[in-house]
Amino acid sequence: MSCSICSCSEVEFFLKSDVYGFDVYRCKNCGVLFRYPLPSNEEVVSFYDEGYYLGSSKYSYIDERKVKGSELVWEMRIKKLIQIFEMENHRKPKNILDVGCSFGGLLEVARNKFGLIPVGVEVSEYSSSYAIERGIEVIKGSIESVEVGNDRFDIITMIEVIEHLKHPYEVLKKIFDANTKGGILLVQTANIDGIQSKFWGGKYHYYLPGHLHYFSNKTLRNLIFEAGYSKVYEFYPVEFGLLPKVVKVFLNNRGMSRMLKVLKTITYHLLGKVRIGDITLMSSMVMVGVKS
Repeated sequence: MSCSICSCSEVEFFLKSDVYGFDVYRCKNCGVLFRYPLPSNEEVVSFYDEGYYLGSSKYSYIDERKVKGSELVWEMRIKKLIQIFEMENHRKPKNILDVGCSFGGLLEVARNKFGLIPVGVEVSEYSSSYAIERGIEVIKGSIESVEVGNDRFDIITMIEVIEHLKHPYEVLKKIFDANTKGGILLVQTANIDGIQSKFWGGKYHYYLPGHLHYFSNKTLRNLIFEAGYSKVYEFYPVEFGLLPKVVKVFLNNRGMSRMLKVLKTITYHLLGKVRIGDITLMSSMVMVGVKS
């Protein structure tokens, strides 16, 4: 057994997923956690069938088309990314690549609200066909196997994607090459060293069958730098702020449940801002790398 990130064979057992029963190990060299044994390529593809998107599988995805307020989250996210890009480059971005674009919601907002040329990468035939119907160019297949070109995209997003990859470092290097000079990459995943994830241990909700690697803020930051990025902005819990999250929760709930979930969202967001060095209270994090 060896780490797929750094090839080090010095690894140690970390925990067992209480829900799904698989083992997670930590590399003693780079610190990244990984599921062992890793599933086959065929098994990975099977995770993302129609049932995954319709919620009929044990391991499922919340269908973004049925969630009210998602557009506001996407709008504020893209607005923040454009702000970072313009601050770094003193010009407007021209295009955006969303890795794991699903049904294409974020890319549609990027095109319609901000005039960006949208391109997606998506492994699922089911969700990618819907994105294509929206008039979005989609490169079908896993980001680990498809070609996305060099020096092509001003903005690239990987939202809850890196944990799904068998070879995340190789993908980050591919993405770096695909970024234009001054281009930016957004990566969102869970900080597995956050006090929240440590508290729940094997019961933590992020230990899922399709999640093959797990990162702390330190290990993710290191990988982004090692891939070639010269600067990293860090956001805890997210870069797009609290308001879109509250609006989304408000629109998708009713009665007493609505107010309780709004309060929970606000509390989580505020607690998510608690950070001392690399120690964070909650486990949500977003990092934005800049290519010089």
